[in-house]
Order: sequence, then structure tokens, then C-alpha cells
Amino acid sequence: MEDFYQMLDVMEHPGEKVLATIVRVKGSAYKREGSSMMFFEDGSHAGLLSAGCLETDLAIRAAEVFQKNEAIILQYDMFEEDDMGWGQGAGCNGTIDILLELVTEKLTEDFLLVKRLLDRHKPVIGLKKLDKLGEYVFIEEEGEPFGNWSGPIPVIEFTSKSGIRVEGALTFYQHTYQPKPRLIIFGAGPDARPLVSLAAETGFSVTVCDWREQYCQKQHFPTADRIIVGFPDALLKQISFSPYDFVVIMSHHFQRDQEFLLSLLNKNIRYLGVLGPRKRTKKLLNRDHIPSSIFSPIGAAIGAKGPVEIAVSVMAEMIEVWRKPLHERVELLWTISD
Repeated sequence: MEDFYQMLDVMEHPGEKVLATIVRVKGSAYKREGSSMMFFEDGSHAGLLSAGCLETDLAIRAAEVFQKNEAIILQYDMFEEDDMGWGQGAGCNGTIDILLELVTEKLTEDFLLVKRLLDRHKPVIGLKKLDKLGEYVFIEEEGEPFGNWSGPIPVIEFTSKSGIRVEGALTFYQHTYQPKPRLIIFGAGPDARPLVSLAAETGFSVTVCDWREQYCQKQHFPTADRIIVGFPDALLKQISFSPYDFVVIMSHHFQRDQEFLLSLLNKNIRYLGVLGPRKRTKKLLNRDHIPSSIFSPIGAAIGAKGPVEIAVSVMAEMIEVWRKPLHERVELLWTISD
């Protein structure tokens, strides 16, 4: 999902680090604005920004940032197709601007604060000055801005779109850090295992729920973040739902599935999917039509057969839903005194 979470995993590793972030893409590229990777003093790195055609040169330039202790912006022309071109053989057809900056103690502290806000389902906007490298600020909707920023903060739109903005004489990069999506699965049968594994690998935080303890065990779902055993009423009391939640009902037990579904109808969640044919879902709802907010049958229409293919189709559908903008928000004016 978001490279940012992989960066957080290595943010507190010992030694100096350089963060590389794509701030602008013109044309097509392997990854878009907001994608990031980390370089370490020993030459190793975490993450990727291309299909492998840029990382070697980026490592060399990161070494320069270590030596000079100065952030830099690089531009790679991926249009060129000769043997010396960056995009040769990579299928890219664009230019990529990448910001390389040293990860200071202050930046580490601020990123960890961003993580705590995201864990509370609060999106955060990050702004980085491009004409005064090293200055940045993080903004959440209800709290005070924090970071290393001089002067007023420009008017911003609280959206998920990333890119470079120009406000008067100020040029800055804007990115919205979204809370990690959570997949909650009601039903811990054997067919849930590939879905849990694939969702975790894709970047979802996964919670598995079932009243059958012999099914709902960590040994069956090693990549799940949380395992909850209990009947529907007890399970639902243990979960606080958010607009970043994806829910799949797949216990194969009609009465239990019905309890789960009816209890979730009015929850403010991003995705609600029910395994099985539409006819069964109508019976679960006890009505002749299925609300548009319910995905039934679940999964992208790829002709999937068997648990693994069905898991692939469900993940494809959920990724599509996740990538669609939630909504547009009004512009907010934030200022910090000089």
C-alpha cells in the first residue's frame, strides 16, 4: 500500500539514513508521487522507486547527501530510449523528480508522531519546501501543525492527492498520509487463510474473527495483526469501526453471517463484502434488493475458482475501492507565527 509504513519500520534503525521521495512525475513511471525508499550508511536500502533502473544511481547520490549533509532534488528523464537512458528497457515514459534528505532526529520524532495519529485513524498532510530544503510541516485536521517550518503555512486542500504546489513565491511538495487500511474478516475457515495472507502482504492490517476457536488461531493466520474469538455480539463490541475499514463476511454459517451483516449495515466503513451468491445475500438481508454499499458477490469478476483465486479477486476489488478518493474536503488555512 503506502511506502511510508515500510519507511516507519526502519526509521529508528541505528545509524544515519537518507530518505528518497518522489515529488513529481510527468508522464508515466513505475511509481507515483509520495513513493519513498530509505538508504543507509553501509550502502543498503529499503524499498524501491523504480523497476531497478534508478536505485544504483540513487545510492551514489545518497552517499553525497551523507557526506555534505545537504538535501538535493534529482530529475531523471525516462523518455530516453538509448543505452544510456534511465528508462531503457523499463517501459517508463516520463520524468521523475526525487528529493533526497537526511533523516534527522527531529524528522524521526515527527514521523513517529504522524504514525501515532494514523493509528488513531487521523490522516495527516505533509508539506516540504522545495526552495528551502529541510523545512517541512505536518498538519492534521484537529490538532496543531508540527515540524520545522518558518513563516505562514499556505492554503491547502485536505485531499489524498500528492504533488508540487506553488503559492506566490513559495514552492512546496504536498502529500497526504492515509491511515493504514484494515481488513476485518468474520469467518476463520480454511478459505480465509489465503485472503489474510494476501491482504497482509498488500499492506492491510488484518483482524480475523470467529466464534470457533479451533479455526480462529494465530497458527492458522500468522500474518494477522489481531485474532478475536467470540460470538457476533461479543465480537462487535470489541471493534471500533472507522471509514478506513474493509469488512468481509465469510463464515459459511447462515445465522452467524446474518448477525454480522445486519449489525454492520449502518457502520461507517469503506467496504462491506459478503461471500456467496447474491441470492444468499438477499436472504441474509431478508429483502429483494441488495444496497449498493454491499459488495455481493464479492470480488472482481475474473472467473475466480478456489480459495486462492477468490482471494486474488477480492483483493483486486478492495484495492480498487481503496484507490478511489474518499471525498473532497474544504480548503483550510493554517498559519504558524514567525
